[in-house]
Amino acid sequence: MKKLLLALAIALTAPGAHAVPMSELLNGGSIRVGDKLFDSWELMFHDSSDGRSFNAANIDVTGIDDGGDYGLRFNVLNNELSIGGDDLFAYVDLMFGFRAAVVDPTMRINGVSLALTGGTLFFPTGTDLGLYARETVGSASGLDDLGAMDAEFSVLDSVLNSDETDSVGFAPAGEIWVSKNILVWAVDATDTATLTAFDQRFSQVAVPEPASLGLLGLGFAALAATRRRKQAA
Repeated sequence: MKKLLLALAIALTAPGAHAVPMSELLNGGSIRVGDKLFDSWELMFHDSSDGRSFNAANIDVTGIDDGGDYGLRFNVLNNELSIGGDDLFAYVDLMFGFRAAVVDPTMRINGVSLALTGGTLFFPTGTDLGLYARETVGSASGLDDLGAMDAEFSVLDSVLNSDETDSVGFAPAGEIWVSKNILVWAVDATDTATLTAFDQRFSQVAVPEPASLGLLGLGFAALAATRRRKQAA
């Protein structure tokens, strides 16, 4: 059978962008992009069929600025999220989370998107391998009340599943919590699945400043008082 290699196109990081190792973020670090602050990073789970430990220094996190919709790019180095098949079910399973918060009081987050942007599937004979990400968004750590997303690039029974992006919208919020679960797997010993990059973007909407809201409230109160006086007369 002819060897087959499927690859996801990787988006290049903007020139001059500063990458922060995930190991630094998990050790109390944070990254700011525009008016968005990403902090409270947490490693929730890691497991692999070959017993390897997780090296967070092999994932670089870089800010994305798409003209107002800010995000993060995760570049995976040194085959950290790569697995070769073992004729049973070989896998790497990683789950981590973080908080995304606005710095500008006039802005709110109202949506999140997820995309698998870099990776390869090599399967000379096999038909069960892939890259999968499941993400939940909540109003507090550990919650998924704002929505969930799924992105996948896989081959099962010779059928390609190429659905690498997903998004979710919700009521504007000043902060949200994201939990990301990534699974990379391969079955046949001839096969290899490798995830090299994934992106995260946050859409936003402007809201009135607190002072403006206060003036608006005073205006409504004055209008109501005027109407009451007219009715009394």
